[in-house]
Amino acid sequence: MFSIALLGIICLYFISFLDKPVEINPDEFYKYNGEKVKVRGIVRNKIGSLVEITNYEVRGKIFYEKNDEINYGDEIEAIGRIGEYEDEFVLYANYLKICKKWDEDTISLPYLLENYEKYLNSNVNVTGYIYSTTKSYFYLTDDLIEYKIKVYCDNLSLNKSDKVFVKGFFYYDASQASFFIKVNQPYHGVEKYE
Repeated sequence: MFSIALLGIICLYFISFLDKPVEINPDEFYKYNGEKVKVRGIVRNKIGSLVEITNYEVRGKIFYEKNDEINYGDEIEAIGRIGEYEDEFVLYANYLKICKKWDEDTISLPYLLENYEKYLNSNVNVTGYIYSTTKSYFYLTDDLIEYKIKVYCDNLSLNKSDKVFVKGFFYYDASQASFFIKVNQPYHGVEKYE
């Protein structure tokens, strides 16, 4: 009786490996049409139930209806089956988890601007110093005043030279050839660095 139970446990162990999804890159969806896969990436866009992710090299889309907690810049992992959506392949996720929220780590202003392609059109958490202020925006700079970026923020209650965290959305304005950050969501803000 013991050997039959042991054999059953061993069989279940090997069967669990058969159902384990293959981890793939977002640009490999077409290779796995109809198959169960796992993918990981950074959220770059959300349109309804579609979430676009990237691994900084390629992009892919995930269809997941319960994505209210997901924000631009979050690192997510999803498991589901690949299928067609309009004219492309997407992952129809039945499981999705947020591995890392966009605001868990801070980056310096020089790092943001030197690696802008990773963060463009995404939420960022940037540290720097207030350089100058107006009613609707201020300039954030690094400690050597080599880098500056305009931050649109109403009701700033901090002073020039204060070191701050800026949690906002990172944009590029092609008409003025400049980057800027907007603090315009309830989960955005500017806080003094203590």
